[in-house]
Amino acid sequence: MLKPLAAGLALALGLISAASAAESWPKSRQQILDASGRPLLVPSVAFFAAGTTTPLAVYSDPALTKPLAQPVKADGTGRFPRVYLPTALYAERVTGPYGDVLWFDDGLGYVPPTTGGGGGGGTIDPTAIAATGDVKWRMDAGIMPGWVRMNGRTLGGAGSGATELASATASAAFAYLWNTFPDTVASVVGGRGTSASGDFSAGKQIVIPTMQGLLAGGLDDMGSSPAGRLQTITGLTLTAGSTTAAAFSANRLAIGMTVIAPGISAGTTITDINGNILTLSQPAAAGSSGNVIGVRFSALGDAQAPGQIGGDSLISLSNKNLPAALPGGSVTVDYPAHAYITHEELATASLSTSSGSSPVINLQKGLKNDLTAPPNAKVFGFSISNPGGGLPVSNLPPTRLGTFYLKL
Repeated sequence: MLKPLAAGLALALGLISAASAAESWPKSRQQILDASGRPLLVPSVAFFAAGTTTPLAVYSDPALTKPLAQPVKADGTGRFPRVYLPTALYAERVTGPYGDVLWFDDGLGYVPPTTGGGGGGGTIDPTAIAATGDVKWRMDAGIMPGWVRMNGRTLGGAGSGATELASATASAAFAYLWNTFPDTVASVVGGRGTSASGDFSAGKQIVIPTMQGLLAGGLDDMGSSPAGRLQTITGLTLTAGSTTAAAFSANRLAIGMTVIAPGISAGTTITDINGNILTLSQPAAAGSSGNVIGVRFSALGDAQAPGQIGGDSLISLSNKNLPAALPGGSVTVDYPAHAYITHEELATASLSTSSGSSPVINLQKGLKNDLTAPPNAKVFGFSISNPGGGLPVSNLPPTRLGTFYLKL
C-alpha cells in the first residue's frame, strides 16, 4: 500500500509524470496453477487498456523504458517474469500452453490521481491510491468505499447473494483472491470453476479471508531463508507405516506442531514427545523409511504459506508442559534402638509340696542393660495435588482492536 501512496503523492506534487508512474503486475514471479494445484507449463498473458481490445504496453523495468513482447510468456516452471504496467486501469487475458483462455479480467489496476497545473497541488482520490488486495487497519468498525472488511463473509458480482459485497466492483478483488489463495484460505462457494472471471460471471461467491480476532504476522521465510521464529527445522528418522519417529534434535519442538516433510501426510502433527522420540498423528507413508533432512515443524499449519492461521488467546498446560522437576518427595521413618534394663537369664526352680514337687519356669535371674530391636525403616512417598487447577491461562499480548480491510 505504501508504494501506490508514494506514487500518488509524487504525482500530485508534480515530482514525476503520469506517463512514468508504474505498478508491478501482481502475478509477477508467480506460478499459474491448474485445477489439481500443479503449475501450468508456459502460460502467457496479454494486456489491454481497460474496456477495450487495444494492447497496453508493459515493461520489464519500473522506469517503463524496456517494453516486453506480448503476449508475455512464463518460463518452463510456469513462473511469469517481473512485469511493470503504467498506472492505469487495464485488462489481462491469461492463456494456457495450448492457447486456451484461463481468464480475461477487466477493470484491474487503479485510476492515477489527478494533479493541478504548474505543480500547485491537486487532489488525490482516496479510494485509488492502493492496489487490489492491499490490506489496511483502521481503529473503527465502519464500512469503507473501495474496501471490504476481512470478516469471513463473501463477495461476488451483483445478484450473487454475497454477504459482504455483491457488486460488479468486486471483480478485481474476486480475481485476486481466486488466483492467489487456495480454498483453505479463500474458498469459492459451490466449488471452483476453470477461471476467476468464469466463476464471477456465473454469480459465485468467494470467502474473504478472515482477520477477526487475529493479529497480522510475517511469513517465516518471506522470500528469504527461514527465520526459525514460527517453525523449527531439523532432521527426522522415519519408519514406513509407523507413527513413531526419531528427531535429530527435539530442541524447540512442541506437541501440536505440524510436521512438513516428504513421506509425511499433510496435516500430520506431533501428539507426544519422549526425549527425541516423537509420536505423530499419522503414520509415515510406504517407502519412506530412513533419514529425512530439512523437516519443518511449524507452530502454525505452515509457517511459510500465506494466509495461514494459528495460535490462541488461551492455552491449557498439560503435565508435559510442566517443569521436569516438580514438588514431591518421600518421608523415611526409622526408629532407633532404645536402652533398657532386663534380666540376665531365665531360670527354672522346683517347688515342693506335700503331694510332691513341680517345676517353676521362666524365673528372671539377675539384671543387665540391653537395647531394643527396632523394626526395619519404612519409606512413605507423597505427592502434592492442586485442587481447582487445570484452568486455561491468557497468552494474549497487549493489543488494540480495530478492523482490517481488503482493497477492491
